[in-house]
Amino acid sequence: MAMSNVLSAYGTIEKREYVRDIKIKSLKKYFILESVDPFPEAHIRHKSSFVKFYFVPMMPERMDQDINISAQSAEGQILGEVASALGEIKIRDKSYDVLRLRNVSENALPRLIKAYEYEGINIYPFEEHVHEYAWIHVKKFFHLEEIEEGIFTDLDDPYIGYLKVPGKLEWEELETLTQSVKKDVHYPNFDKALGTIYKGGEPVEVVRIFSPDMTEDVLKEISESFGKYFSSL
Repeated sequence: MAMSNVLSAYGTIEKREYVRDIKIKSLKKYFILESVDPFPEAHIRHKSSFVKFYFVPMMPERMDQDINISAQSAEGQILGEVASALGEIKIRDKSYDVLRLRNVSENALPRLIKAYEYEGINIYPFEEHVHEYAWIHVKKFFHLEEIEEGIFTDLDDPYIGYLKVPGKLEWEELETLTQSVKKDVHYPNFDKALGTIYKGGEPVEVVRIFSPDMTEDVLKEISESFGKYFSSL
């Protein structure tokens, strides 16, 4: 009988994506970045109107818990759901502590930035124009269902699933594995990222899968294919 366990867990997501500084005139004094192409390996119809991801670098002078409280207070002033998470973004040889924002419209972003400042969050001033790859590390809270051992669906996003892997992968290893898997499955239209989920206090290394075609069967097939190639590492 298939197991079905719902769990909430803390963890991280790591990925490499192309970012650029935003082109919003009222925010020109701030150093704020956006993802040029979220989930770059997934082909999505009308992707130009797809959900936006922003990264707001902060001056490193407060504890994570304090920033979380201040951010939630600021976000409560904005209509609609704001999904924020703490993280780090590295561009070339420089790293920034950031708030990663999802579900924020471009029109609402200036009001949200002003609310963050009112709550005492100091945002990096503009430094330079950026249009290049960055290494992104996001801390987040997961709401998951383990549909089979080592296979998790995301209860907050029906297009996302997570697959347990035997150990920590390097990004280059994941890219090589993914190329092989995409040739092997019926639904190769998916994007990947590295992740760690702390289940019962123990770290579980995972691959995050995003697919516009996501179903439990699609996720299981991708999981089975990844399993076949792990032995080649």
